Amino acid sequence: MRRLPALLSAVLIGPAATLTVPAAAEAAVPDVVRAVQNQLAKGASVKFTQYGQVYFGSRNKYDNHQARVFRFQLTKNGTLLLGRRGVVATGITRRVEFHPHLLPLAKEHAAEGDLVSQSLIAQTQPHRWVNKNGQFYSTGRLWTAGLPKGKTWAGRGRQSAGATAFSDQIINIFEIPTLKALLADVDKRKYNVPNPAGKTPDLKVIGFYNGTITFAELYELSPTFREVAGKRPDPSYANLVLEWNIFFDRRGLPFKVASSWSTQEKKKPHSEGGAAIDIQSWGAATTITGPRPAQAAVVHAPVDGLPECDDMVEFIREDARPSVKQ
Repeated sequence: MRRLPALLSAVLIGPAATLTVPAAAEAAVPDVVRAVQNQLAKGASVKFTQYGQVYFGSRNKYDNHQARVFRFQLTKNGTLLLGRRGVVATGITRRVEFHPHLLPLAKEHAAEGDLVSQSLIAQTQPHRWVNKNGQFYSTGRLWTAGLPKGKTWAGRGRQSAGATAFSDQIINIFEIPTLKALLADVDKRKYNVPNPAGKTPDLKVIGFYNGTITFAELYELSPTFREVAGKRPDPSYANLVLEWNIFFDRRGLPFKVASSWSTQEKKKPHSEGGAAIDIQSWGAATTITGPRPAQAAVVHAPVDGLPECDDMVEFIREDARPSVKQ
């Protein structure tokens, strides 16, 4: 799987997406690992935006031989606070979005009792996530509709801030051993690539790494992915290939990290998904504020028995379940 799946191509927007790669002159190669380590040592803050898409072929419907496609977008934006061991706190807003002409199909499935569609529609309203001191809180319809009066935040228990941040785009570049291992086994690399569209001097010359890893391999490598997955990948997706890309600037600082998967070579109808994080800025340490104790109540599951469906692993697992009846 050496080509970018269609969905990942769709979310790779910005300077790198339109990049043409000429033969670059030899020059010093920025050290991406050291650049990230320096930001961790400084306790920097990172402002980011994420774009992603998921496609469930098993939920398509066909009218007069015309496909009605089940596809939705994932958007995130927020701030990460870094420390020497990685991401230490985060505040994020996340939302599921259906294109207006695709939303009716999701509503049909929901009316027919499809809990996944019901969960996704609930998440078309923005959901706010905060992780501070290893405590994960959510506010938004999927998690707070059943809270006691006066409570506005769902306390979802202990979770690392890295797992909260990297639940859709699941390559955590702030895990230094993970980053080192990925960069030591790449399929393609380019350095010193002219980028006239770069908005800052450091983005006028860029580079990228591209590689693949199976979900089983990522589980062994990455503590963040082990936490997001919850358990070892089962045979339905353990050997599924994840393609990843890291784009970096003249200093070696990543400005885009993307990953994608597809079952097209293994299953019909297939599913696929991907997400790309755009780092908007690296800044000084900041404060991320969590809810006051009086605002939060412990919640173990979404309202009305709905599935969580708020990380990419849940979407991947969903592909292994029986297809929705057409």
